[in-house]
Amino acid sequence: MPRFASKAEYYRHHRKVMELALELGVTPIEAEARMKAVEARERHRAKMARRGLRSALPPLSLTADQPTAPRFDDFEARWMMRN
Repeated sequence: MPRFASKAEYYRHHRKVMELALELGVTPIEAEARMKAVEARERHRAKMARRGLRSALPPLSLTADQPTAPRFDDFEARWMMRN
């Protein structure tokens, strides 16, 4: 767990994590891991840009690019066995 300079900083961070978790529909631990991954990727891209190099890593976004679960009305679902 990261150290925070004050309780206010801790609560600001916690609020960001909770809002992201609600937006993505994941647990707060997964949301914090996603935030850390994005921050690490962006730090790497900034370091490469300062050196005049182009990073091979594409930027990550905080939004989930996960496929949605098929609905019941989706007759093309593979478990339905319909033609």
